[in-house]
Amino acid sequence: MRNVSTLLLSILLLASLPVMGSGQVILNTERFQIEEVEGFHLGADLSASMQRGNTEFLDLSTSGILGFSHQRHWPRLIFGGKYLRDDTRSILDQQFAQFRYSYILTPDLRTFHFVQAQKNETLLLQSRWLVGTGVRYTFHRTAQTMIAAGTGIMGEWERLDRSRIEDPDELTSLDAIRMANLMVIRREFEGGARLVNIAYLQPDLGQLSDTRILNDLGLSVPITPQVSLTSALEWRRDTRPPAGLERDDLTLRMGLGIDIR
Repeated sequence: MRNVSTLLLSILLLASLPVMGSGQVILNTERFQIEEVEGFHLGADLSASMQRGNTEFLDLSTSGILGFSHQRHWPRLIFGGKYLRDDTRSILDQQFAQFRYSYILTPDLRTFHFVQAQKNETLLLQSRWLVGTGVRYTFHRTAQTMIAAGTGIMGEWERLDRSRIEDPDELTSLDAIRMANLMVIRREFEGGARLVNIAYLQPDLGQLSDTRILNDLGLSVPITPQVSLTSALEWRRDTRPPAGLERDDLTLRMGLGIDIR
């Protein structure tokens, strides 16, 4: 009964988010590192969809984390990508890799430092590099609930595909210094189900009107100690997207989560 209530709550929360668009490049890597773990850990999300008949379409997505935590040190590699195929083409899209390191100052306070490489053909992105640093603090922690927030600064270097830009006067080389703000709220339910909301706010410090936002609401329901059913709804907003792309982007993701520790 409690699991049914969890699912109903998640559906109501998902329904409250904005409508679909298509838009921007901010990634949610925080969903792989909600809490510290001691020693080696490997996690992955897998999803697939296929259509065959009047239209042929295949979408395979994977993302994951490989890390090792020992005492105060926590390095990890976070990665992902998508394979898309339809009647006319096949592409590897939304590829990214991030190396992240945290130093655990106290049980509630840790630093984060990262380098990220990314490309996304759908969003006209030939390359995007990030280098950043910051701190994250856990304000509230019980067996059922956790609330944490973090802030930092990052350099961003983007290169867009000029051959696909509609406006010939639009810049295709974009550099910025952004704030990297985040908030994480997690709720554990009886039976092991977990509801997590992660929000990012990344304004350009040189032009505060240029802001990127992401809100990711995710639910995982365990099948075994290592495998879970996962679903998430991601809303992204880019106040200054490239010409031809919309400001808002809504993505529904469903699949399997694998956690090895």
